[in-house]
Amino acid sequence: MKNLVLPALLSLVALVPALAQTATQERPVAAFHAIKVGTGIALDLTAGHGQRVEASAATAELRDRIKTTVEDGVLVIKYESPDENGRRNTSTQHLRVAVTADQLTALTAGSGAAVDAKGDYAASNFQLDVSSGASLRADIATTDLTVRQGSGSVITLKGKAPHLDIRTGSGSVFNGKELQTDKCEAQASSGSTLKIAVREALVAEASSGASIKYQGSPTVTKHTGSGGSVRSM
Repeated sequence: MKNLVLPALLSLVALVPALAQTATQERPVAAFHAIKVGTGIALDLTAGHGQRVEASAATAELRDRIKTTVEDGVLVIKYESPDENGRRNTSTQHLRVAVTADQLTALTAGSGAAVDAKGDYAASNFQLDVSSGASLRADIATTDLTVRQGSGSVITLKGKAPHLDIRTGSGSVFNGKELQTDKCEAQASSGSTLKIAVREALVAEASSGASIKYQGSPTVTKHTGSGGSVRSM
């Protein structure tokens, strides 16, 4: 019997740190209409009534280094590392913030952030800024959508945005084949890839090896240079 009890006790002791790793902490914050998320943080964004912010990480100490503050109506989410080495290893620290919000007008994702957004937000204008190395998956419902995308980032959008204004930087990938758009102005620079669905009108400019591919039967005005291409899928 002793041989059975001891392993069981050891298993319970080992379970305590694991439970601590999955614990979340609700953060009281002021009202916000936009979000800015920093390097290495995974953001789970859900449309819902009211606003709620929860933080979690591999350990309680790491979780406490996730800062969630509201500045001029913008929820700023960032990780304050004690040293440079800590910044480089955020992928192993499981830094995660879950946000529920009813209305948003803008979302900015910094280098290496990963954003997964679900649900529709009641906003006539919405702006996405995604910088190098960040990724974003989102379901959008807005009238005017503005996208500014930096090098090496990946964006996948679906939903509805009658008017889309998008600019992508070198090496970035934008997949908007499931985003319903009537009119679109698109600019893609060196090496970026842009896929969109447009019904009525497309003004497209691709340069230095960038590629813009569209589906639908819009009227197309295009400008290309240095190996850039604009064509139907």
